[in-house]
Order: sequence, then structure tokens, then C-alpha cells
Amino acid sequence: MVSVKSKSKAILSIFIIIFLCSKGSLNANPQNMSEDKIPNVIIVTLAGLQNSESIDEPYHQYIPNLWNKIFKEGVLYTNLINQSIDFHMPSVIALNAGIAYSFYYNKLTAPAIFQYVRKKYALPANKVWFIGNWFKAQGCCITDEYPNETCVTQMSVSMDILIPPEIKKFLTKQELLFLEKLPKTREQKLYNFPQWNSVEEVHYPLFKKVIKEFKPKLVHYFMADVDSGHHAAFCGYIISLKRSDERIYEIWQMIQSDPFYKDKTYLIVCVDHGRDQYYMNHSGNPFTDSYPVWMYIYGPNIKKGVIINRSIYHVDIFATIANIMNVETHPNKGRVLTDCFQTRDDSAR
Repeated sequence: MVSVKSKSKAILSIFIIIFLCSKGSLNANPQNMSEDKIPNVIIVTLAGLQNSESIDEPYHQYIPNLWNKIFKEGVLYTNLINQSIDFHMPSVIALNAGIAYSFYYNKLTAPAIFQYVRKKYALPANKVWFIGNWFKAQGCCITDEYPNETCVTQMSVSMDILIPPEIKKFLTKQELLFLEKLPKTREQKLYNFPQWNSVEEVHYPLFKKVIKEFKPKLVHYFMADVDSGHHAAFCGYIISLKRSDERIYEIWQMIQSDPFYKDKTYLIVCVDHGRDQYYMNHSGNPFTDSYPVWMYIYGPNIKKGVIINRSIYHVDIFATIANIMNVETHPNKGRVLTDCFQTRDDSAR
């Protein structure tokens, strides 16, 4: 005959097992959400664009799709300020991880937004992407709590060449040949800064393949085309801007037409830093002269046709994405852009 004490121990053991199993599943996906209930966020960062050629240009002739079609459907912030130094990498890191560095090149010292999202929702690697980034170190910070399994999938032919194996089966023979020859071309210095805008002729098709084949939940696409202003004639800089405008509009149309993204996606478009008034260089002193740039957000509960002129920072974009994705992050100086979201009064109109 089984004793009462033995029965109690058995029941206690069962409860402990049930608790541990449920705790493990909650850690993987604490809200027990199906994937279609998790918001989608697509971020496009334009590299080195002045307001004077974009939102402050009187006729908006270089960004006709953004100004006449896309901006009317969301909120435009006209005074995005680089909090630390007027340069690409600090802006990207501030957006990805909510950290404002005061140096040109830095590694993350805290997990990126990608890691928080992957861990909370137990997303596979092909659901979270960072495309076109300059350096691998901008996308992930490995810690005991956020190991390599939480990192973002990175793809780039910029400074670091990063091509994930899973994308290769979707590439054309020409694309595969280019990627095969690229390291050798770099060694021979045949692929240099004057051809910088050509990287988007690689990145953009790759971005479209990722969207089509993997349907990512969170993707940050660093669109470097406009940074050709460093070396191009002014007309070349403007052509790059108009091409970027067309591509962002194509992304916008994809969101509207793809059932996976329609009505469930937030689109954020921002600029990493401005330029001096000659257009070819960064600010005169990137530590003290920060030319304001802009940021746009669109989504299911975002106000429409609103322009906000107050100052915001790239770390605020990090905080806002964390809010949208409903993840807790490390302490940071970012503030959620609450004034872009609809209120009950807005919804009732």
C-alpha cells in the first residue's frame, strides 16, 4: 500500500515538472502568441542625406513618392538629431541598441533590439534581419542572457562581407558569381569608395528576396545609396536620392499588397546624419555641428498626415520599436515617441 507521504511526494514532483515546463515555454514566448499576432517592423535608414535636398526642398522634386504619397499616411518628424557624433555608425548603433556613442566605430555593449525580439518570441534566425550594415559588430552583443542564438541574421557587401548560407539558394548565377569574386576584388582594390553607391544594386535585390522568401518580422535595411554624395557630382547624389525614393515606395507598395504585412506592419524611414552645405562632406565638426535630419513612421495605430517639429533622437527610435514589439530592454536614454500614436479621439474621427 502506498503511504500518504509517498503520494504527496509524487504529486509534488508532478506539479514541479508542470511548473518548470510551463516556465520554459513562457520564457520562449511569454504571451503564447502565434506569429501573425506579433507586429512586423521594417526600418529603412538612408545614409547621409540633407534636409535641404529632401523635406526642406521647396518642390520636393527629389522625393516625390515620399512627400506626395507615403508621408500623408503617417507621421513625419522633421528634427531628428544625432545625439553624439554626426556619423553613420553611432546613429545605427543608437537605433539598434539605444546607446549614444561618441566615437566613429564602436561595438555594441548591450543587446540589440533584434535580440530582445528573437528571445521573447522564440523566432528563428531567418525572421530577424539586418541588411546593408557597415560592420557586423553593429548588430549583436553576445551576453550570458542573450547568447549567439538570439543574434540577428546579417547580410552585407559593405565593409564586412556577410552572406548567410540560407539566402544563396535564392540567388541568380550572376549574383553568386559576384559574391564569389568580391573578396578577391577587394584585395586588388578594384572595388572602392567611388563605387560605393553600387552596393545598393546588390543590397536591394537581396532585401527583396529576404522579404519574399522569409517574411521577416523585424528587418533593418541600411540603404547607403545617397552616401555617394561623398564622391559623386551633385547630379549623381540627386539621382541616388531619387532612386532611393522609388525603392522606398516599392517597399511601401509591398506592405500594402502582401497579406503577411498588410495592416500589420510598421514602416520606419529615417536618416542617419546630415551633410555640410557643400553636400560632399559630413558636418564641419561632427562632434559639435549636427545638422538635423528626419524620421517617418507608419503603422496600424499611427496618426496620418501629421508633421511634428520637436527634437527627437535615434535612441528614441530604439525605444519606440521596443514599445511596438512589446519587449523590455536594458536601461537607455530613449523615449517612446508617444505623440505619433493614435489616441481614442483620433480613432473616432
